[in-house]
Amino acid sequence: MAARGDDADVALPAPAPAARPGRPRDEAKDEAILSAARELLRERGYAGMTMDAVAERAGAGKATVYRRWSSKVQLTVDSMLCAKQLTIDEVPDTGSLRDDLLAVATRASRLKNDDLMHGVMSAIREEPEVAAVFHEQFVASQARLMRDVLERAELRGETSPDADVEMITAVALAMVHYRKVVAHRPMDAAFAARLVDAVILPLATGRLTSAREREAADA
Repeated sequence: MAARGDDADVALPAPAPAARPGRPRDEAKDEAILSAARELLRERGYAGMTMDAVAERAGAGKATVYRRWSSKVQLTVDSMLCAKQLTIDEVPDTGSLRDDLLAVATRASRLKNDDLMHGVMSAIREEPEVAAVFHEQFVASQARLMRDVLERAELRGETSPDADVEMITAVALAMVHYRKVVAHRPMDAAFAARLVDAVILPLATGRLTSAREREAADA
């Protein structure tokens, strides 16, 4: 249709053709890349986890990886965000604070996130974006879980009215961090039991547990 008046001979432009929909994003490929990145972080650490190595491990082209993640930092961040974290819903209510805490230690050891944490330690020190995700994904989530377990015990009447939940949480996490990151020793069942019996329970209940009582509890 022509425009009227002085522009009578000028035709209006034809409407642009509708854009063709692009190929839908392959979520299975995304997960393969993230899984490969997590494996390499555990095996080689942040410095050894390259985009080329991720592409090869995932069976994807390097261009495919870069289309989804523009940098190694972004890929590391998303790999950490996808790491499963334990929640209070997954910890059975045993009726005993001690048994609840030991159940947390047992279930946490099955997630295999310790190796991932060690793998990204250099990035945590050097990359603020990675450090922020590490704090929320690992530190803050562990603190929430510890508070939830202690508050559940409080509702059962197991803890002292004077128990400082925030301080107990901070002490427990600090000792776990020292064990794993500073001493480079595993959070095994023996250490978990000692931490619960010698530190967390006395702080939470206001009562020391004797060696005989601990042995009876483990029998």
